[in-house]
Amino acid sequence: MVLQAAMRRTWSQIHKGFRYLMRPGKKTQPWSVKLKKYLNRRIPITEWMTHYTRDDAVGDLIAGITIALTIIPQSIAYAALAGLDPQYGLNSAFMGSFIYVFFGTIKQVVIGPSSLMALLTLQYTSHLNVDFVILLCFLVGVVELLMGIFNLGFLVSFISAPVVSGFTTATSLIVAISQFKGLFGMNFKSVGMFDTLLKIYDNISTIRTGDTILGVTCFVALLLMRKLKEVQISSDFKGHKVINNIFWFTSTGRNAIAVLITSFIALWYSNNGMKPPFITTKPIESGIPSIMIPPTSTQIGNQTYDLVEMVSELGTGYIIIPIVAILANIAIAKAFVNGTIDATQEMIALSLCNLVGSFFQSIPSCGAFSRSAVINASGVRTPLAGLYSAGLTLLALQFLSPYFYLIPRSTLSAVLISAVIFLVDWEIFEPLWKAGAKLELATVVATGFACLFIGVELGLLFGVIVGLVTLIFKWARPKIDVLRTKTSMGEYIIIRPDLGIFFPSVDYISTYIVKLADEDREEKKPILIDCRDIRDTDYTAAKSFMALTTMFEKRGQKLAFLDVRPQCQKMWKSAGIKNESFWLSENLTENLYGDDGIEDENATRMVEVVSQSGETEVMKNGGETNDHQMK
Repeated sequence: MVLQAAMRRTWSQIHKGFRYLMRPGKKTQPWSVKLKKYLNRRIPITEWMTHYTRDDAVGDLIAGITIALTIIPQSIAYAALAGLDPQYGLNSAFMGSFIYVFFGTIKQVVIGPSSLMALLTLQYTSHLNVDFVILLCFLVGVVELLMGIFNLGFLVSFISAPVVSGFTTATSLIVAISQFKGLFGMNFKSVGMFDTLLKIYDNISTIRTGDTILGVTCFVALLLMRKLKEVQISSDFKGHKVINNIFWFTSTGRNAIAVLITSFIALWYSNNGMKPPFITTKPIESGIPSIMIPPTSTQIGNQTYDLVEMVSELGTGYIIIPIVAILANIAIAKAFVNGTIDATQEMIALSLCNLVGSFFQSIPSCGAFSRSAVINASGVRTPLAGLYSAGLTLLALQFLSPYFYLIPRSTLSAVLISAVIFLVDWEIFEPLWKAGAKLELATVVATGFACLFIGVELGLLFGVIVGLVTLIFKWARPKIDVLRTKTSMGEYIIIRPDLGIFFPSVDYISTYIVKLADEDREEKKPILIDCRDIRDTDYTAAKSFMALTTMFEKRGQKLAFLDVRPQCQKMWKSAGIKNESFWLSENLTENLYGDDGIEDENATRMVEVVSQSGETEVMKNGGETNDHQMK
């Protein structure tokens, strides 16, 4: 019986062990589920389209039609800014809107030509033909795709808000001034903003009356119509909702209205056998763009360029333009999205818009704040709104292209100027001035002037360098709070740096501490470094502080580190700083005065606190004191 019981127990244990070994672990997801999640992330339309509603369809239809009235005239104007025919801008608007429907994640983003992209494109291709522009669009897409795949979007983080402000302001001024010659009907070639101003002055006698009157009138009308949406008819008035909606649509579609009305004026002149008193755009090829592989060779005059030579001629354009485009899109996303942003997917979506667009003769494109503001106010529900704007753009290419030659050049100049002048960031100066942020203010000004004087691409690079130098300077010269504290037992000095202690700042801090110690060399007051706000450090700082503690030991003067975080203690101890140099605030009196300090109740009571600037604050019955910032 005993043997049988033992055998049963043994079999039971073996059975349990076998069941344990054969027990399934954590189940992995089936490949179909993984594939679905991957598709939902990389092709977002596969996710949100499954719960698309009728209300979504109506909202997207209205928003799509509304944004088409903005993007079509903008695309024509931005193509002209880039020195190209209108169809290239419309091709970009069509492909950008269409591709983003499937791969975009932000409903407010509308991909198409923009003033920044057009200006940068002109900067790199003004002396080249359109084949270089199309190849540039392809290369921009490739670089953006690589940045998305390798998660290089963090590089944009090195471009600070003051740099962006200075860059945007400068480019806006450059675009606006470059359009003066079109506004006044002048014909000349110029390089840069100052050259344009000089040649306007030299050719002031060639100003055309018709172009000037039409251009200035359009500019004023566009500004007035822009304000029209802010006009609200009182609810006491019958039909106020209808009138308010008319005002809003008129304001939103003001660019299209200006282009249509002035084109009809040009058509009236043509139908009556008269030449319009203003310059119009030249005739272009009509129809939907055909699929073509981006050019790998081209010819300008008698010179033939192969692919390598074409890429070389484009310089750093295929590096600078993608960075600016990604920066613009991320800025728009942060402005309109409250939740998290999939920056990688946004870079991939933007890259595909440019990559695929290059096969349809497009120019480099990205989002634009003006378009995002319009489509957001239009009640957009999903990225599908881009499908409607793409469709209307395609219709314009198919049926309206033969009439684009009627569009007055001064009207396009007025459209551009009225758009970019509101991108000038005057608002950043007041808060920076009030906050005393002199370095950030200097960064804005330096970046802006650099873009104006040496070109937008070098100006942006200069601004990034200035921003990084500013950041390094802040770490190298941290603000230091100093408290000279008197108690009934004696006097000590507390030093509190406001940033992490790393190699750029450690020499400055050490020199500062030595200077304080030298001022009171005879009294040898204890110096305490308050480290409660120091979250991290490095080995260079550890070695420097080790040398500092050794020097103070030789002087017979106390130097201690208060409330040091564990990770900092570990680093500093590795350099040889003894454990006795690390104090806690609750043991401060004991460490300073020993047992006498513990027995004397008044030892913990601060009698007087004197700042380095000489301000004195007498403490009665103890209490808290304010930190005095060193200047």
